[in-house]
Order: sequence, then C-alpha cells, then structure tokens
Amino acid sequence: MDAESSAQRLENISVGMSVMIQRKRIEKMQNGIVTEILDNQMFNPNGIEVEIDGYYFGHTKKIITNDDIISEQELREKIQKHETDKFEMKSSFKFDLNLSKHLGKPTENEIIKRKIVEEVAGFMNTNGGMICIGVDNEKNTIGLENDYKLQKEYHPEKDRSLLEDKLRLEIKDTLNAYLDNGIIFDLFKISILPFDGKEVCCIKIEKSPEPIFVKIPGTFHDSKLKKDLPKQKMWKCWIRADNGLMSIDFDAFLKIWNNRNLKKSYLGAK
Repeated sequence: MDAESSAQRLENISVGMSVMIQRKRIEKMQNGIVTEILDNQMFNPNGIEVEIDGYYFGHTKKIITNDDIISEQELREKIQKHETDKFEMKSSFKFDLNLSKHLGKPTENEIIKRKIVEEVAGFMNTNGGMICIGVDNEKNTIGLENDYKLQKEYHPEKDRSLLEDKLRLEIKDTLNAYLDNGIIFDLFKISILPFDGKEVCCIKIEKSPEPIFVKIPGTFHDSKLKKDLPKQKMWKCWIRADNGLMSIDFDAFLKIWNNRNLKKSYLGAK
C-alpha cells in the first residue's frame, strides 16, 4: 500500500495555498491557488478535492512549498533562451524513447543516466548551473511520466508525491555512484515542479571547491605492461565550455583547475 500523502488530509489544505491538482474528467495536472475546499471528509485517498484560481476543479496531488529552486516563469525564460553555459535541457533521466518503441515497452538506458551525471560534474567543475529534465532540445515539454513508468509498481493514478520522491532518490543515488565524493551532496538541489500541465525536474548545481571526476567501469590500458586491465574504474574529467559539455584528459583538466584557483587567489588579494 502506498504511503499516505499530506495532500490526502483535509487538515493540511487551506484556502490561499499553492497546490497541484488533477483536474476532473481529464488527466491533466494544473497548479494554482486554492480558492475553495470542496471536500467535507477528513481524508480522501484521491487527494482533497478543491477549486483553484481559474475555476479549475480536481483532487489535490501535491502541496507546493516555496522551496522550489526556480519559479515556473523563470524556467520558461531560460528554456526560451535555450541552452547556455549555465543551463542544459534533457528529455528524460533514463527513459530511452527509441529503444522503448523498438521493444514495445518502457525501457531505460544507463548511458542516458550517465550523461546527466557528466553534465552535473561539468557544472561543478566550472561555474555551476542548472539541468532541466523533461524538456527536449526543441523546447518541447515532455514531462517526467516516461521516467515514472520505469518505477516498480507504477500506476498513472499513483500518488504523484511518491513518484517524485522515488525519482529524486534515484537521481541522488546515481550521482553518488558515479561521482563517489561526499562533497557533492552540498552542491546540488533537486526540485520537481509543474510545467505546461506536466512535471519537470530541475537540478541546481553549485561550483565545487575541489575537482569532481566521473567514475566509469571499463578496461584500462597499462602502457608499461602493454595490455588491457579489465574491471578497472576509469575517472573521466568533464567541464562546461562554449555552452556545452567537454571531456578533457587529466593533465589538461589539472591545468584548467589550477588556473581557476590562481585566478581566484589573485582576485581575492586585490
């Protein structure tokens, strides 16, 4: 049985608060301000029924707090400007559209997940930034439903907050597995917010005070032994440059990193 959501209890809902509802008779999600509470029962497994501004009616699926890392309007402006040195768009976290069509069922791709990790590492190694998951490169809002479908026990009517929490946890676990550095948890924040009737995930990333490397399993060629050593962990270096992600070798990365620190020391001494 699903864990109980705060949106299912009348005591947690009040006029004037921001919520996301599932509109009646259609599956579209809509966010807004509660103008009237329509439920007369203390608990509703579908979410407390309310009316929000715009005369929309539906069951509350999420109580929207003010801890989101970006507003809907700010995100829309970033998307319209397209990708920059501090903003990147990804259509999904791990859902592979082409493979899913070929196999006839929702299918994940580890390479897609790793690309998200590499983007995070690139932002951490330069000047920070934001990744928006659920919007493709043509600025179309895809949403997160495809990624939700890959969760165990997924159902379209399942409590949205539970789907969101599982996705947040998987993103955190994936970053931890690939980056393997405890400092990263102080450098990113994940927020899932309603957008164009769907949901998107934004990851806000801070600049790291120390180098961040991506750990990739694979073979490693030992030039001294003149052979490949299997099952080794290769550490790759990523930076953000020219509005895109760039992989560079270790020596070049150290030069860039040392120059960044020298520049910071120089500016601090002035």
